[in-house]
Amino acid sequence: MPYYVYAIHMDSKLNCCYGSFADYHEAEICEREKQSFGNSQDNVLVKLFYAENKGHAARVLKQIRSEMGLK
Repeated sequence: MPYYVYAIHMDSKLNCCYGSFADYHEAEICEREKQSFGNSQDNVLVKLFYAENKGHAARVLKQIRSEMGLK
């Protein structure tokens, strides 16, 4: 399964996909780079997770946002 790196915007419904990766290590590097780059915006959470495909990734994002109390 590919690993996805997304930016989850806390004050809107927008999610930004930074990419999908076959290798966990590459995905982790991307996540760390985006976290350090995006820390100027407190309303963004960069999240790494695996999913079967892009549709499954969208469902996982919806679940993450729900658990965080976001719409």
